[in-house]
Amino acid sequence: MTTTSGPLSGLLILTPTLRGLAYMTEVTLDSLVAAGATKLRMNGNSCVAMHRSQIAGKAETILAEHPELTTVLWLDGDMVATVETVAELGRLTNQIAESRPLPDELAEQYELDKPQGEQTARLWRRTMGPAISGAYVKRNAPKEFALAACVPHEPPLTIDRPRGDGELERLELPAIVSGMGCLCQTREAFLSHVAEAPVMAPNTSRQFPAVCASGPGRAADGAVAWGSEDWTFCSWEWQRGRGVYLARHCPFGHIGESVFWPDSTTLFVD
Repeated sequence: MTTTSGPLSGLLILTPTLRGLAYMTEVTLDSLVAAGATKLRMNGNSCVAMHRSQIAGKAETILAEHPELTTVLWLDGDMVATVETVAELGRLTNQIAESRPLPDELAEQYELDKPQGEQTARLWRRTMGPAISGAYVKRNAPKEFALAACVPHEPPLTIDRPRGDGELERLELPAIVSGMGCLCQTREAFLSHVAEAPVMAPNTSRQFPAVCASGPGRAADGAVAWGSEDWTFCSWEWQRGRGVYLARHCPFGHIGESVFWPDSTTLFVD
């Protein structure tokens, strides 16, 4: 596998699929690869949770061989996006990670050990960087996000983002707990999640990290509920203190009978 130059040259795209990609997703991937991204596809597993876990194991190997890949994007096989949107999602993910405040005890410790302390602090920030999702809607209810807000609610993440005119624009990113259709992480946060996951050993010679699972569980109020694979992935990010947030200004299209896009009226619905 080789990487190329371009605005997306540090990006690894993970696309697990059951029966192949939608044609328009293929077109999107071609445009992202032409802009420098590296893609990883896997086909043919009917269990989406296992499929995501298997592709995470393959991605771990690729990232170890290619340190120039700095950002990881999960992209479902029925999504479309522009190069500009994906580039902005990657920039935002890295900006938020590298500006994450250090805990007081770590700040004091790293201050005493420069310049090594600065490198260690940057590694901590990138490892603890939150996942950032692009915005996309439900195919059967296009006015609703195909993403779930945190319950109980977590406060939004606020960040100042440079605009084209040199001024800063304040963004408020809602906290979410479900949605892997277009989820972006730093390589360090992704690898940390993989390292924290239990190792699965199916009836084959290949092991993989169980970064996702699906099945019955209990909701916050004690009711039995079904936990999807993206819910368990995102919930783990919250348990580890990284969190997951929505970038409303990074729209992705969700393919159904047509391509559905979010807009300013799109809502969270429980």
